[in-house]
Amino acid sequence: ELFQKIDDNLWHGHFVLVQDQIPFLPSIGRTGGIMTQSLANEILIVGKGINFIRRCLHDSQWTFDLRTFLSRHDYDQLLSNAKHSSSGIEMSQQVKRMLGFQYDFDNGDGSSTKPRRFDNRRDLSGQCGEIISQSALERTVSIAAQQVHKHILTSLVQKHHLLQHLKGLKEILFLGQGDFISSLLDGLHTEFESHNGIDEIYMHNMTGILYDAIRNTNAKFLPSFVLQRVHIKLLSAMDVKSQRFWIDMNDSEENAKNEAIELDGWDIFSLCYDIDAPLTAVVHPDAMEKYYKVFNLLFRLKRIDWMLNSTWRQSTVLNHALRLMISKYGDVALRPTGTSSTKHSNDLARMKQLLRTFAMTRHKMVHFISNLQSYLMFEVLESGWKDLVSKLQSSRTLDEVISAHNEYLDEIVIKSLLDNVTKKSEEDGRSYELEKQLRLVLTTAYRFCKSHELIFGDALQSIDKAAEKRRGAERRSKAGKWGFDKLDPDVEGLYFYKLCDDKTLLDIMNISQDFDTSLRYLLSMLNEKINGSVTNAVMNTPSKTPIVSMADSVLARNNDSLRFLTFRLDFSEFYSV
Repeated sequence: ELFQKIDDNLWHGHFVLVQDQIPFLPSIGRTGGIMTQSLANEILIVGKGINFIRRCLHDSQWTFDLRTFLSRHDYDQLLSNAKHSSSGIEMSQQVKRMLGFQYDFDNGDGSSTKPRRFDNRRDLSGQCGEIISQSALERTVSIAAQQVHKHILTSLVQKHHLLQHLKGLKEILFLGQGDFISSLLDGLHTEFESHNGIDEIYMHNMTGILYDAIRNTNAKFLPSFVLQRVHIKLLSAMDVKSQRFWIDMNDSEENAKNEAIELDGWDIFSLCYDIDAPLTAVVHPDAMEKYYKVFNLLFRLKRIDWMLNSTWRQSTVLNHALRLMISKYGDVALRPTGTSSTKHSNDLARMKQLLRTFAMTRHKMVHFISNLQSYLMFEVLESGWKDLVSKLQSSRTLDEVISAHNEYLDEIVIKSLLDNVTKKSEEDGRSYELEKQLRLVLTTAYRFCKSHELIFGDALQSIDKAAEKRRGAERRSKAGKWGFDKLDPDVEGLYFYKLCDDKTLLDIMNISQDFDTSLRYLLSMLNEKINGSVTNAVMNTPSKTPIVSMADSVLARNNDSLRFLTFRLDFSEFYSV
C-alpha cells in the first residue's frame, strides 16, 4: 500500500503517501527506484480522485476509457485488430498489452510474451516477474489523472453547479445583491425596533422577512438551488459575547469579558449559506469561515450606512421644524416662560452648534463609510471575482480549482483589512491591530448613530404630536372655539431645549474627536502596510504617493487598491496634520 488513511475528509488530507512503502530498486535508472516522488504524488491524486468520484460524486459506474490512453498509431491498429477479435475481453487485453499493463511470462515453449513498443526490464531477482517500464507507467498515470480530473471538474460544474454556488455565495454573504440587502435591512429594522432585547425575536419571523426580501427583489431570479441554501441563523448570546464586533479602545480585555452587553436583534442575526458534499472539497470549512468573517464586516458596514442615512432624515426633519418655528413665531416661540432674552440667545446658539456638530460629524462618517464600501464592493469583491472566474476556466485539476478559490478568499481578507497586522503607537506605546483598528472606527460611527437616535428620538416624537395638535386646534378655531386653552410643551417647541444641553454637546464633540483619532491611526497603519516591503520610500502622510525604488511586484499589485483607498479617505490631508 502506497497510501494511508488519516481522517474522514474525502479530499483534504484523507490519504497521504507512506514514504517507506514507495517501491524502490537501487539498480534501476540513474537514481534508482521504480517511481519518482512526483510520480507517487500523481498516483496518490489519481487514487484520491477515484475515491472522490465513487463516494462524493456518487458515480459508481464511471470507469477509465483505456482507449484514450493509446497513441494515434496504436488506436488505428486496435481498430484494425478489432475486425478479427472474437470477444471484448480479448480487445481489453490488447489495449492493456499496448499500454504495458502485462507480465513477462514463459509460454512453455521457450518464448515469452512482452510488450511490443516499450523498453522492458526484468526485476533484480532474475525470475520472471513484472515488466517495469517507467515511460509507460508515467504516461499511463498522466492520462489517468487527466481523465479523473476532467470527470470531477465536469461533474462539479455541470451537475453540482459549482460556479453558480460560488456566485450565490458572493451575492448573499458578500452582499452583492444590493436590492435584496436593502429590502432585508428595512424588514429587519421594522422587526427589531418593535422589540426590546432579543427575547421576542423568533426564527419564523426572521424567515418570513428573508422570504419577503427575496420575493420583492431581483434575488428571486437567482437559481432555485441557490435560494434553497440561503437561510437565517440566530446566534446565541454566548457566541455574540465571545465574538463581539463593537469594541472600545478604553476597555481592557478583562472588562470586555465581564461587561454586561445589552444585545439587540442586529447582534444575533446572521445570513447563512449551506454547502454540502461534493462542493465542500472546494468550499471547505476554513473557506466558509472566511466567507462569514467578511460577511460580518460588510453587514456591519451596511447597518452603519443605513443608520447614518436615518440620522440624516432625522436631522432634516428637526431642522425644518426649527426653521418653521422661528420663521412663523420668531425666536420668542422657543423661549420658555421666565427665560431672559440673553440666556435664550445663548441656548439657541448652543442648539445650532449641536446641530452643526451633528451634521459635520455625520458628513465625515458618511465620507468614510461610502468610500470604504465602494472600495470593498468594486475594487475587492468584483475584481477578485473576475480573477477567480478566469482561473477556474483555465483550471485542469481539482487542486487548481481549490487553490484558485483559496487565493480568491485570502486576497479578499487581506484587502478587506481583516488580516492581523500590528502597529505600535509612538504616542502611547500601545499596539493596534489593523482589523481591530477598523472595528474601532466603525464602533465610533455606531456610537454616534445610537447617540443621535437617543437625542433626536424624543424631539421627533414631539414634532409629530405637535403637528397633530395644531391640526386639531385649527379645526376647533374654525368651529369658533379656542384652539389652545393652556400651554402645550409640544406645540410651544420646548422639546428643542433638550438640544442645548452642554453635556450633550460635549459628548458629541468627544465622539467626533474619537472618530478622527481612530481613523488617523487606521490610515497610518494602512500606510505602513502599503509600503512595508518598499525600500527607500518617502512617505510623509497617508495620502501622498511614495517614491519607490524597488518593490515586490505581487505586493505592489495587491496594495495599489489600498493606496487609492487611503488617498480617497484623506485626499485633503486633513488626518495627516
